[in-house]
Amino acid sequence: MDWSCILKYILRKVDKSIMLKDFPHITKNGKWITTKDGYWTGGFWVGLLWFSYKMSGNEKYKKLAYNWLWKLERRKKDRTFDLGFLFFPSFVFGYELTGDNRLKRTAIEAANVLSTLSHAKTGFIYNKIEENIGRTAIDVMMNLQLLWWAYKETMDEKFLKAAYVHSRRTIEEFIREDYSTVHVIDFNLETGEIIRRITVQGYSNNSCWSRGQSWAIYGFTSAYRYVKNNIFLKTAENLARYFIRNLPEDYVPYWDFNDPNGDIKDSSAGAIAASALLDLSEFKGEENFKEVAMSILCSLCNNYLVKEDKDGILGHGCFHKPANIGVDESLIWGDYYFMESIAKIMEGVE
Repeated sequence: MDWSCILKYILRKVDKSIMLKDFPHITKNGKWITTKDGYWTGGFWVGLLWFSYKMSGNEKYKKLAYNWLWKLERRKKDRTFDLGFLFFPSFVFGYELTGDNRLKRTAIEAANVLSTLSHAKTGFIYNKIEENIGRTAIDVMMNLQLLWWAYKETMDEKFLKAAYVHSRRTIEEFIREDYSTVHVIDFNLETGEIIRRITVQGYSNNSCWSRGQSWAIYGFTSAYRYVKNNIFLKTAENLARYFIRNLPEDYVPYWDFNDPNGDIKDSSAGAIAASALLDLSEFKGEENFKEVAMSILCSLCNNYLVKEDKDGILGHGCFHKPANIGVDESLIWGDYYFMESIAKIMEGVE
């Protein structure tokens, strides 16, 4: 695969979107649907700009990233477990590229808020959805990147405790015996009792939503990166093996591994998993993980790239199949993790 050619394509597609006034989220009929506040996905657009700057050296992407950063900054006190999605690809990545302490301070402010969402009795980081009901999701494992990073930067134990306890509780309550994952858990905020295990974006309450599985693989791989606990590495490996066992011939997963129709793909789940597997292969030294990651990425490059005249980079993504939103479309987080994967290959996995 000519990765430099793929990078040029990505940069052309980023350039096509830089005149947007609001954050790109998902496409509809080849055009971006945008959000004014960034919803849970605005950080990925900023992160895509940072990667464009990192990989091209073109200062225009750096300037654009800064412009969008300050549109996102107002979200730093939001009480949502999506703070990691909002602030890790944007402010943390930007800080790591530039050394700008303003970005570091903002990211730590957001991490402070995220740490306060740790429920004392369950250990879960959660959103309040009703007066006495909290909701946590497999997605939170990826949002923990903000807390792991904040602990590394500050050595403040509150960040470590919140991330570590949530990770251990996820192993206990979200991961089934076959290493498939539950999407959502609701619990009683007063007693901590689990009320239900359900899906919101998957096929059924007992199915395995493929993007959730990808979040889990990457989340536990990141947990191992920061704290080197072998239980997190073992969990990531087993989650990855389930994912790999259930891939179709072209290596890009269906939106849910248990959908009997098997006709809707989610390229974003493939991109997330590919990036995670590249990291996991380095930690584990298991060549199969890297081989699968490369197979996923080659398939995405050969069969899933959006035509030049349409918005977005990866096509055939699936945001929310049960609600019929963003089905067979481009998704900004899919574009981000695709770019991240390409960068890892071109630079060598760190």
